[in-house]
Amino acid sequence: MTEPLNDAAEPVHRSLADRATQALLALADQADRKKTEDERNAIATACNRAEALTARLTTCSDIDAELAARGVTHSPPSMPPHAARSITNLRRVATQATDPSQDLTERLRAGAVQDSLGSAEAIAKNLEQSLQKAGNVEQKRLRPEGLDQPLAAMPGSESLQVRISRIRSAWSRPFTGPIEQLPAAIDGWRQHAADWDEIQRELSRRLADLPPEIRSFIEAAASDVGAPWSLVTAAVRDWLDTDARGDGYKVRKW
Repeated sequence: MTEPLNDAAEPVHRSLADRATQALLALADQADRKKTEDERNAIATACNRAEALTARLTTCSDIDAELAARGVTHSPPSMPPHAARSITNLRRVATQATDPSQDLTERLRAGAVQDSLGSAEAIAKNLEQSLQKAGNVEQKRLRPEGLDQPLAAMPGSESLQVRISRIRSAWSRPFTGPIEQLPAAIDGWRQHAADWDEIQRELSRRLADLPPEIRSFIEAAASDVGAPWSLVTAAVRDWLDTDARGDGYKVRKW
């Protein structure tokens, strides 16, 4: 009578043992997967940051070459004192990473790697700032003389006034855009400087074609105080009355 009970108990015992073994294996597998996931995340985080910093450093190198091709002087900043030490530590980590006994996850999150990435970020930031400074120095050098001085306004020169406003706007603020746009900004400043010279020549030609009385009035009216009433001669009044030329000229009574 007891044998059936023993026969029934044996399968149950085996089933529990199998289930316990499977559970332990499942837990071990889960732990392995968790470690693998953490390692993948650590690798991805470190690699993404390193790739982004590499792209910034490469861009700085390319922009430096473009500035040099344009004859713009740029003095790269010195390397931070801790950068050399960080590079050495990073090389050591890279060598040890191939050792299966080493915990790669912890090493990627350790100070050696993070310090090295921090050093690369500091170098990239310093390079970007020095390039921006070089661009602003070039902008200042290219700034035309007399840019803020009033210019003589003449009928038919509306298109020139639009160009003048555009040129003045180009020098109204320093360069603050992405560093990739700096070479194009320098090219733009140089073109604006050339346009300014052309506008000055055009205004000089137009003034030279006017009678002396009218030319003297226009030049005085372009000043901050305006033209004295004594310069508004009969010839000037006739000229101002022709085709409604009287707008836009500053006149004072004395």
